[in-house]
Amino acid sequence: MGWILYRYIVREQVMPAAICFFGLVMVLVAGRLMQLTSYLFSSSITWFDLLEIMGLAVPKLMLYALPMATLLGTLLAFLRLNNDNELTALKVAGLGFRQFAPAVLTVALVTTLLSFYTSLWLVPTANLEFREKLASLGKAVLPALLREGMFIDAIPNLVFFFKHVEPESFRIEGVFIHDGRDPQLSASIVAKRAQILNYSTRNTLVLQAADGVITRVGRNLTDAQAVAFEDYQFVLPLDQLFRESKSQRRDELTLEELFAAYDATGDARYAMEAHIRFSLPVACLLLAMAAAPLGALFQRGNRLAGVSLGIALFLAYYVVLSAGKGLGEQAVIPPWLAVWLPNLAVFALAAALWTKTHREIPFTRLPSLTEQLKRRVRRTR
Repeated sequence: MGWILYRYIVREQVMPAAICFFGLVMVLVAGRLMQLTSYLFSSSITWFDLLEIMGLAVPKLMLYALPMATLLGTLLAFLRLNNDNELTALKVAGLGFRQFAPAVLTVALVTTLLSFYTSLWLVPTANLEFREKLASLGKAVLPALLREGMFIDAIPNLVFFFKHVEPESFRIEGVFIHDGRDPQLSASIVAKRAQILNYSTRNTLVLQAADGVITRVGRNLTDAQAVAFEDYQFVLPLDQLFRESKSQRRDELTLEELFAAYDATGDARYAMEAHIRFSLPVACLLLAMAAAPLGALFQRGNRLAGVSLGIALFLAYYVVLSAGKGLGEQAVIPPWLAVWLPNLAVFALAAALWTKTHREIPFTRLPSLTEQLKRRVRRTR
């Protein structure tokens, strides 16, 4: 393949891949912000804080956007070349399909290297700073949660009602709290007044209630308990305001810390988190290699079918990945196999597609259901 043709094929892939990448990142960032809407857009958080949160959320989302963008970019490029009969013209000129491999590998390797850098260095740091930023915003978010005369259910499994609130001093009159975090019982707290204490304490919110009653009822409704109190401290970690749990902090660890945690605990989730930091970048390379011959299969007018099949391949990849992670967590299969299983499947698919496309082996079509029924009817006659 000449230099001019090589640059042409590369350029055809770069533009759709870049558009798909930025579009996917924007959609994923918007989805992430939607989880925090009730906190971020109803408080005194500045636009600079919002932009910082968006920037810190991007690296983790890039890991999932890069493979799909690479797949769609390569697929759309070869669909266009095939739809305009350019691939046919190049084949007539004596170029075999394998001669397109350098151009495809160039784009795939660039996205793979970018994904490796993001996975191994950017993601742990950005995720840690993202959580710390959310925790630091607790002071700005809290006034938005202390609203009078309405039930507040923004925090999972907790419902608050405050009759009167003084935002400046954080004093509350008329307090009702329903706590459903314990699956075995539900608790309700009713107090005449309350005061927020230890407000400067990081990641912790303490509500000092006075002159009230705690009622606890079992889920089977057979056990109940009521306790009157003069002072009661209701402690709430600020992490719960943002639906962040400790189990989600594995993505904040470096590779060394992940393997050390796996050796210490034997928890397969640490091993899978380490392997996934390699498997997702490699997926960029494998999905691109599968997309090129896939785009060359569809003839003129079947571009929509090709894009649909590419998206189906992408979804199948993540379905297998999710299923593998579930099996790995249950120790049904080894952690490395749980994460690398979809990559192995895509590698086999890409190898078969490249062989068939280069040798121009036609894909046999299965007879339709109607044809099968007609044949069976004829045989019965």
